[in-house]
Amino acid sequence: MPSTSNPSTTSPNWNGWPFWFPNIERLPALAPNKLDQQINPGWTFGNLISVTEQNSSSPDTERAIVAAHSYGRQLGRVIDALAALIDELPESQRQNTAFAQFADLRNEIETIKSRAAARRLDHFAADLAELRNTDKPEYQRVAKELRAILDR
Repeated sequence: MPSTSNPSTTSPNWNGWPFWFPNIERLPALAPNKLDQQINPGWTFGNLISVTEQNSSSPDTERAIVAAHSYGRQLGRVIDALAALIDELPESQRQNTAFAQFADLRNEIETIKSRAAARRLDHFAADLAELRNTDKPEYQRVAKELRAILDR
């Protein structure tokens, strides 16, 4: 039978916290005394590329470039320029396997871009339908602007 002389060891301590562990003060600290952690000290591109002083001689410059021209835009321009150069080659030189793989890559990218545009337009159409149902005057204003753009 449990002793009743020391209630803190035999019954919950309903007057203090936490009642289920009366000797909490004897536990080591669960959190460190000093919380000093850098959260993303560099920067991350697409959760794949982290640009820091360790892998770039000038991460600030890269950040400024990407702010003006995304990696996708930069690669797109390089791909377009390379495709133009390949098109200038005589047909006999265009039969290189690397050029065929490049053409496949370019076509896949264009397909992805087309599908993304279609998804955006589907979302836009759904938003427009919602606007028609919830705010007729605003819908009419937007529809009028869209018609003017389409009639150009």
